[in-house]
Amino acid sequence: MTETAEIIAADIGNTSATIAHMRGLEVVFQFDVSSHAPVQQVEATLREKLAGLTGRQLVIASVNPRGLEALEAAWANLGGGKPAVLGRDLTVPIKNGASPPERVGQDRLVNGLAACESSSGDAIVVDFGTAVSFDVVKGGVFVGGVLTPGIGLAMEALHQKTALLPLVRPNGIKPPVIGGNTEDAINSGVYYGYIGLVNNILRELKKTYTQAPRVFATGGYGAYLAPEIDGIDEITPTLTHQGIALSWQLRSNA
Repeated sequence: MTETAEIIAADIGNTSATIAHMRGLEVVFQFDVSSHAPVQQVEATLREKLAGLTGRQLVIASVNPRGLEALEAAWANLGGGKPAVLGRDLTVPIKNGASPPERVGQDRLVNGLAACESSSGDAIVVDFGTAVSFDVVKGGVFVGGVLTPGIGLAMEALHQKTALLPLVRPNGIKPPVIGGNTEDAINSGVYYGYIGLVNNILRELKKTYTQAPRVFATGGYGAYLAPEIDGIDEITPTLTHQGIALSWQLRSNA
């Protein structure tokens, strides 16, 4: 099915919501708002960023009930139409072979759907978000995957569970292997540690396929780590939003 309708696609994660103006599967522009922001702040951000676009259909994939509630309330306050919430109002049109299927996050299903669109139906999506998730699709069916704590969580845990270690955030630059100070040492441990983690998990996942899957990287830290990881075929920062848009386009087949 081909459709170039314009929608507003919202991916509400545990930390932030990324909201994109979509034209077909193309992201025209996008912006972030905290998933913990009050309704008034969300409304002000939408009013500024989406001036003149509140008449578009809002389609939401959410793993954060509080963030979903705030976005729906803000959208209603701006006079937007009824949003379509994936998993509640609209089914992501991909066969779900996980057990139990209803426990799978909608973000993971739309990742799988978008990956199918750009592959033969055998794909792995590595999503570098609050968690690092590995979404596994075989023969066009979402079959499950692997979940590990994300980079931000790891750094926060080091800070919160130790007496002296500072809270460090990646600066987007490849760190030296040997950290000459505490901040560099933490950056090095996370950077090279997660490269090794993802490489090893991908190697094990690929053994379960009869033919090589196409591997996608997405999420906030995807572009930071993916170039150093063996076997990633494509870095697609907008993959989740493409999957949300596809879910809307293919809704008559859901």
